[in-house]
Amino acid sequence: MRIGQVAAQAGVSVQTVRLYERLGLIAHVERRPSGYREYPATVVQRIQAIKQGQALGFTLKEIHRVVQLAAQHQASPDQLRTFALHKIAWIDATVQRLQHIRQVLVALSNQPTTWNDPDECPIIVALATFGTAALEQYSEETKDVCV
Repeated sequence: MRIGQVAAQAGVSVQTVRLYERLGLIAHVERRPSGYREYPATVVQRIQAIKQGQALGFTLKEIHRVVQLAAQHQASPDQLRTFALHKIAWIDATVQRLQHIRQVLVALSNQPTTWNDPDECPIIVALATFGTAALEQYSEETKDVCV
């Protein structure tokens, strides 16, 4: 199967197939005498698995680690469980951080607006000056919010 066929069946671009090959996410395929690479049909399933992993929040680096373990037949159930638990912990921390940001933005959005210059928008000022952590402090110090 040629690269264009692989890309079409997997629902990705040809550049994505090349990237995955360069990164070692799919096996490198040598060129045939015709100059074309012939990929096995199984590469489509691998690419779809990679895309699904990304959709679930895994980075290409994390997916690569699992691919390496699988290729070396070294992925024990404990290693895979530990890998999953680390990702769950990261997801929980991210959700907690996003919930905090949401609470701050809700508090800011409930405040009246009283400025005339767009550069004085409290959200923009807080983000430009201190980042997300400043939003909470800024919402406590002012009753203004950007709308």
